[in-house]
Amino acid sequence: MKTLLIGLLALGLVASLPGEVVVATTEAVNTQYTPEQLSSLAAPIALYPDALVALILPAATAPSDIVLAARYLQAGGDPAQIADQSWDDNVKALANYPQVIEWMSDNLEWTSALGRAFIEQPAALMTAVQQLRAIAHANGSLVNTPQQQVVVDNGVITILPDNPTEIYIPEYDPAVVFVQTPVTYVTSVIVFSKPQHVGPWLRNQCDW
Repeated sequence: MKTLLIGLLALGLVASLPGEVVVATTEAVNTQYTPEQLSSLAAPIALYPDALVALILPAATAPSDIVLAARYLQAGGDPAQIADQSWDDNVKALANYPQVIEWMSDNLEWTSALGRAFIEQPAALMTAVQQLRAIAHANGSLVNTPQQQVVVDNGVITILPDNPTEIYIPEYDPAVVFVQTPVTYVTSVIVFSKPQHVGPWLRNQCDW
């Protein structure tokens, strides 16, 4: 994912100052991203289960709340009190998965750019996710596992938890999983977190 963020900088999606995190530039707010840029933005989450993608995208439109949620969790805030916080509802829902919230906070430029893309080009962004999934599925990176079910229906690829009461967060290198040639590694190119609880906060659905 570090490689991906370097690529985003090279594409001019985000701007930063030495030693600082800059959420966005004024010029970038109304920018229409190219298909290539949308693919770069979608790559870190394209292979997440649909239920998480459906939370991450709207949550990314509230980057300041993402930061607040990450700080709350890092400070040992009570998870039972998340619903009482003043953050965006999608951020509160996503805060049940600290690994995701903290990564988004640590990569705030990407988060802000993803949120802008979701606001301004939602259909194109969802298309980019599907195109990336199609590549990973074709090359053997995206497969059924004990953690997930990969369902292909009329060209639409959905990723569902294998166990409806548990969800796993995948970790992968976009430079490896999104290549056109078949993946021939002996070990899986996607590793998964420990099982996470599926709760009522996973209420969003992806509009494919």
